Amino acid sequence: GGPLMGVHVRHGDSCTKWDDKHSHLPGTKCVDFEEYLEAMEVMREQYGVSRAFIATDDTALIEQIEAHDFPEFDFIFVPFDRKLFSESDWSIELKMLMATMDRRMVTETTLIDIFLLSQCDYFIGTLSSHFGALAYELSWANKGYHTPHISLDHSWSGSLLAP
Repeated sequence: GGPLMGVHVRHGDSCTKWDDKHSHLPGTKCVDFEEYLEAMEVMREQYGVSRAFIATDDTALIEQIEAHDFPEFDFIFVPFDRKLFSESDWSIELKMLMATMDRRMVTETTLIDIFLLSQCDYFIGTLSSHFGALAYELSWANKGYHTPHISLDHSWSGSLLAP
């Protein structure tokens, strides 16, 4: 038991979009896991939390976590095959539209990750991500207060719809 920080690591199909100057997305970029680790260390030092729920579609990141020893943190994550997200450079939305991806699996794992992130005591992620912002807003709505959080890109704007 004990407190749990929710960490949304956005490394999937959106990373290629950030580099595309013709993209509709703002000019931010995907953040290296080392920056997430630094933010997790801040949370550990300030709040004494060392358990981290990782929500990500990045297969390589899960493999990295499983292969390396991180003695200061205890990582947990939902076990599912994330390779489905990285099999092509197509966006997840396009893969689902083209029926090349299991829609039920995507929906279920997305909802589970968002729900679990919203139940955590602390949040680390990118609030430019609708996924991360939704998890944070659900946490706020459920608990009635803002949980301590670190955004690795934009500050909290007060609304999922605000820029």
